[in-house]
Amino acid sequence: MNRLRRGLAALAAAVVVAPLAACASIPTSGPVMEGEAVVSQPGPVFVRADAPREDAPPDQIVRGFLAAQAQGASSSFDVATQFLTPATASTWSPLAQVAVLEAEPELEVDDSAAEQGVVTVRATADVVGVVDERGVYTEQVPGTTTELVYGLVRDGEGQWRIETTDDGLAISATNFDLTYRATNLYFPTTDRRYLVPDQRWFPKRNWPTLAVRETLAGPAPWLSGSVATVAPEGTALSIDSVTVESGVLPIEVRLTAPVSETSPEDRGLLVAQLEASLGDPSPRAVQISVNGVQLAPGEPATARAATTANDPVVLSGDQVLALVGRETEPVEAVAPLTGLQPTALAFTGPSADATYVVRDGSGRLVTAPTADTGPATLLTGENLLAPSVDRFGLVWSGPQVQDGSLQVTDLEGTVTDVAVPWLDDRTVMSVRVSPDGARIAVVSATASGTQVHVAGIVRGEGDRPTELSAPVRVGQPLVAATQVAWVDRALLGVLGRSAGDAAPVVHLVPVGGPTRKASPLEDAVSLAAGTGIGSMLVGTSDGSLYSAGSSSLWTRVATEVRLPTYPG
Repeated sequence: MNRLRRGLAALAAAVVVAPLAACASIPTSGPVMEGEAVVSQPGPVFVRADAPREDAPPDQIVRGFLAAQAQGASSSFDVATQFLTPATASTWSPLAQVAVLEAEPELEVDDSAAEQGVVTVRATADVVGVVDERGVYTEQVPGTTTELVYGLVRDGEGQWRIETTDDGLAISATNFDLTYRATNLYFPTTDRRYLVPDQRWFPKRNWPTLAVRETLAGPAPWLSGSVATVAPEGTALSIDSVTVESGVLPIEVRLTAPVSETSPEDRGLLVAQLEASLGDPSPRAVQISVNGVQLAPGEPATARAATTANDPVVLSGDQVLALVGRETEPVEAVAPLTGLQPTALAFTGPSADATYVVRDGSGRLVTAPTADTGPATLLTGENLLAPSVDRFGLVWSGPQVQDGSLQVTDLEGTVTDVAVPWLDDRTVMSVRVSPDGARIAVVSATASGTQVHVAGIVRGEGDRPTELSAPVRVGQPLVAATQVAWVDRALLGVLGRSAGDAAPVVHLVPVGGPTRKASPLEDAVSLAAGTGIGSMLVGTSDGSLYSAGSSSLWTRVATEVRLPTYPG
């Protein structure tokens, strides 16, 4: 008779956490109030798994194997391979991919052929994310399940061992957070002025080696047309090991001969990439060498990650005001917006002397009036998107109801249509260009729900955009959203709802990572943020404005204002 046994797989992994330092962050829980708080950050974590117990039944072998996978990500896979037959252990590729499980899986054991020495164990669990062999994290739609099938046989000593299993790891989200590290790789913009982050996830035990290896391999496919590569084809680590030690500088990176063919300028840019990737968020000195000979990088590259000036503005009545801490002061470069119906603002550069773009009602973009000139029309259309101004001074907008294109205009009103086929028949709610000008975040919806995408911007002559790359979808838990902003180098803030939310909440959405929520604010209606500032502004329906930055609590910073806006 076929007998099925079910049991919750309580994986035998022991975790020790020791706090080391303090940090502050955007709030993800707690009330709205004024004050300062310090949040402790956990230090090193050790995950332990035991070798197979003698005469352990098949379900315990699978449980032990799953637990040992988490240990392997933090040390080595020596224990994990003890649960496999020797032949399987020799071919199993643990880092081919990682399935990040919401919780420990449920096991189902089919031991109908146990007397013939064969048992099948199926492990079922919800998956929150998948990491591919290059460290690219793809968040999954909530409720996505996976079934992992393990075929077990008895070895020569009568012990159960796993003979068939897929390559890769299956780790609970808790253990994944403990054993993997989010790492931004950096690639130069095509004009070589800025470095663009490409977030990856690597095991903490050897993340520096993998970070260098993947930097040399190039960006993720969606970003490849929007950034440059300077490492010649065939460049690799000559010794597959890079060590980052506290206080030991420079970090030595030993590369193969093709890198010797680069120009001093390209070599300096490659060093800047590696310094940013290995030192994220603050660069650390790197020295590259070939066959033991150090390569001079030439003039140090000036490319760095782009940031947003901490220079927000708000609208009070018909006056644009600069927000400085909790104080506001008029922006002299902008005359009162009398006669306009401002529904969105955008600008780039210092707020004091910037040219402002105003969405007038829903169907017109204009330059804001000054003491000397009135508003000038830049773009007209039905239900235009709130504008976003990139670092080249180009204004992104277009109709909300899409035929598959966005519109870009300069401040003289010269309009370019940028084909975006993947937006066809969608309703776009919000767009925002990153400070480096290489990426764009888009919130759009159909009758089936809301999606958040990030795409690379491909530019041509005069830095005009020519197309957007095939996008990556992020923020999978969101079911509705109205606004997106860049909160950090590879992190979005999205004002919207996920399952169970009665009202909009700010969601923190990595470009390659799991979504989490900030603390809720009642009646939140608008969102503004700036990369590198570490803060967000959220406006509420009563005209109050709240900030979260160095404090882990929301702080009210202004009243009777609306349309908070950072440069960009």
